[in-house]
Amino acid sequence: MAEAERGYLLDPFEGYPAGAVVRRERVARVHRALLDEADPVAIEAARGLADELAKDDPELPPAKVLAAEADFVAGEQKGIVARLLPVGDALPTYTASQMLLGRTAELGGDLPLAYAAYRAVAAKNPLALRRTGELHPRVIEIVGNRLREALKDHRLDEAGRQLALLQSWAPAETATYEIAREVALARGDRKAELTAIKGLMDRRPGDKELLERRSDLELQVGDPAVGLKIIQGLADKNPKDDQVAARLASAKFLWRLSLLPAKVREIAAKPELTRADFAVLLFWLVPEVRYGKPSEGRIATDVLDHPQRDEIVRVVNLGLLEVDETLHHFSPGASIRRGPALRSVVRLLSRFGTPPPSCLGDQRSLCDASRRCGLLPEDQDCQSSEPFSGEDAVELLRRTLALLGRA
Repeated sequence: MAEAERGYLLDPFEGYPAGAVVRRERVARVHRALLDEADPVAIEAARGLADELAKDDPELPPAKVLAAEADFVAGEQKGIVARLLPVGDALPTYTASQMLLGRTAELGGDLPLAYAAYRAVAAKNPLALRRTGELHPRVIEIVGNRLREALKDHRLDEAGRQLALLQSWAPAETATYEIAREVALARGDRKAELTAIKGLMDRRPGDKELLERRSDLELQVGDPAVGLKIIQGLADKNPKDDQVAARLASAKFLWRLSLLPAKVREIAAKPELTRADFAVLLFWLVPEVRYGKPSEGRIATDVLDHPQRDEIVRVVNLGLLEVDETLHHFSPGASIRRGPALRSVVRLLSRFGTPPPSCLGDQRSLCDASRRCGLLPEDQDCQSSEPFSGEDAVELLRRTLALLGRA
């Protein structure tokens, strides 16, 4: 056996939390002979003692380690990892087991497993500490590659497992924050993305893209006051940047939104709105709706017991959302799409604009009027059947209020 391997073949009781003295002495003698002689006689003696120990306690960890060491010396490494993994899971700081597990995994090409085993006992064993440091860069690269492959194949659970390893093994490295952001984006997890961006900003404090994205995320799922402060700072430094100015206007609006009741903020964060949800946003975000005098007295029999009845009734009686004329149903739980939402705000602008914005024209084409007024970005479909989110609605109402001179 190569001298270099001896450091991985420790006394089977090393690091084990308990054990009879007699057993330890017998095991130590057989173990020394195994390392010194490394011949068939010593190998069989080690296996025999391991079997004897296992008869009294089939799950005795030192017996498993001694048998595994005999196999290692005999060049029979195939089953060692499977034998020692459960031991390592149960006793992560059991030095003798983890050192042999790590070395076998390393020779078999599974560097992340080897690294995990060495790392678990690095504080107790100088060789484990050294191998942990030597393997670290390559292992982080391997785990990162596995993670990106999992993302590429949309295996988000696997990506999450690999990310957990990175965050455990390299929590402060820039690459970990970068890939954590990729995973968060793939999952649509804005809070996790915000956490990752905060870590990146500690390393790249002047990065404009990160500042802008953090501002957006703080306004959406973090601290709106922080988000507004960030984008205000960018606007002060870039007074001629129209995009930053537009972001600032949006940030101010979202900050005001953060001051509204919790139920309104919760609706604004929903990925898909109902007709009742949109009525609530109209009521709370547009003062003209909240304080305007209704011109009609329409009845919607299916909202009498609805928790948002007052908001729905106000929006209906202002003529901003329809009620079925035959059944007198508002259908509060039905999804709302972009087209009906645009129709509502065009009606709002026609009624409350003083005067109505000239961009509305004759309104024969809802889509054309919406685009002329800047309510609908050029790249969006006016009649899209895609879910209309709270974020979509808030931005639409922000643009509407700008046309009313209230932005």
